[in-house]
Amino acid sequence: MCAVSASAGDVLSPILTKSDSLTVGPGGELVIDGCSARSLVEEYGSPLFVISERTLRVNLRRLITGLAARWPRPTRVLYAIKSNNNLAVRAIANSEGAGGDCFGLGELHATFAGGADPSTIVLNGSSKSDAELARAVELGLTVNVDAEDEVPRLAAMAVSAGRRVRVNLRLKVASTRVDHFAPDLPHGGGSIRDAVLEAQWGLSVPLAARLAREIAASPSLDLTGYHVHVGRVSRDPAFHEAWGRAIAETVAELHTLTGLAPRVLDVGGGYPRERDVESGRLELNPHPVEAYLDGLTAGLRQGFESHGLELPELWIEPGRYVAGNAGVLLGTVGSVKRDLGKTWVHVDFSVNNLLRIDLMGVTYHLLAAGKLREAPVERVDVVGPLCAGSPLGADRPMPRLARGDLVAALDAGMYAEIFTARYNGVPLPATVLVNDGQAEVIKERESVEDVFSHHRIPERLRPPVGSAAEPGYSAPASSGR
Repeated sequence: MCAVSASAGDVLSPILTKSDSLTVGPGGELVIDGCSARSLVEEYGSPLFVISERTLRVNLRRLITGLAARWPRPTRVLYAIKSNNNLAVRAIANSEGAGGDCFGLGELHATFAGGADPSTIVLNGSSKSDAELARAVELGLTVNVDAEDEVPRLAAMAVSAGRRVRVNLRLKVASTRVDHFAPDLPHGGGSIRDAVLEAQWGLSVPLAARLAREIAASPSLDLTGYHVHVGRVSRDPAFHEAWGRAIAETVAELHTLTGLAPRVLDVGGGYPRERDVESGRLELNPHPVEAYLDGLTAGLRQGFESHGLELPELWIEPGRYVAGNAGVLLGTVGSVKRDLGKTWVHVDFSVNNLLRIDLMGVTYHLLAAGKLREAPVERVDVVGPLCAGSPLGADRPMPRLARGDLVAALDAGMYAEIFTARYNGVPLPATVLVNDGQAEVIKERESVEDVFSHHRIPERLRPPVGSAAEPGYSAPASSGR
């Protein structure tokens, strides 16, 4: 039990969003879904990932109801488990009626450990193994076909299993209609059309048309429709409207070539959050997710209607929007170095826990989690303790911090834990799920022994008895396999 009373705070309130479960306690401490950051760290250790159950549920309900309200045909929200694969997170998504987007056997395992309904799950990937396809057939999933050789392999497996497998074709939507939004692409912009054409995912219209005919002729495969995805490209809702038109035009081109109209259209995800950390900016995105759903559905409807096509069932695959602001990474301040007119504040997490700082220039909001009512008095670089040179946040305004103080990185619910690396042999943090003042461990903290538990030293290289090995530690011998 970690419930505390809470009230609004000046440092936090300007960056709060509609579904956040973040408040400020009486002493100026960060409170996450009713649990104070200090109490969580004292009980479960530091660093610590914290997930708000309430925020996850609010985000899912917002997407499910928002999409249904904007589309006259059936809709489905498929949680993209690649954004956060905690089994408890997937179980919450299942309890809210969300389907799922999976890559590979690992994500299938995590999805069904949370109790998912197979009829609502899709398998994605541009190079699916026989084992992955066989598992999809066994479970009765929809397969988003993304390679020519998948069709005969999948058809043979379906015949052997005595099943008819639902199939969507993943398309390349290479339209110049959306290229003027390109400056907001990661890594400095570029042509969206070129990015789509050069990516490993998706099928050109001629190839998709040929495969559509082949699938339609197979008694063991059921071509239900098409799949597209472009990821987070722009925070401008006008992009999503133009993207919807471009998708519809591609589908209409395929209809002209094949006479086949989709019963299902899966349009992927990529919806920016209000705290849009992937933009590299700390300023809030003024557009709520409803604005992106408005643009997308309007563009799709205009495109389908202009080509005289019936509207299909509509699926989306959000990940960042579901999990992003549900997660906070808490850490404890270690050394504070003030020298040469600069201040470096070390915390016990690093870019290995927030790897997309290096990979994609993601910029996180960092808060002095125990001093949210204190005004900033200096600008600091927040850094980790490891052999990695990238700061977690450079030139950030902070109150005066000292060893033992807490720092929080917001929006660590998406693409943080799943990218975390054991750089410098550092164990992975624990994760707790909080809900209305209650906290539960949903992923245990690793030990140093856990980090090296799968390593093996051949017998001929093992240190002699009595050497300077760590007391009480015996390195695992080679298994001989």
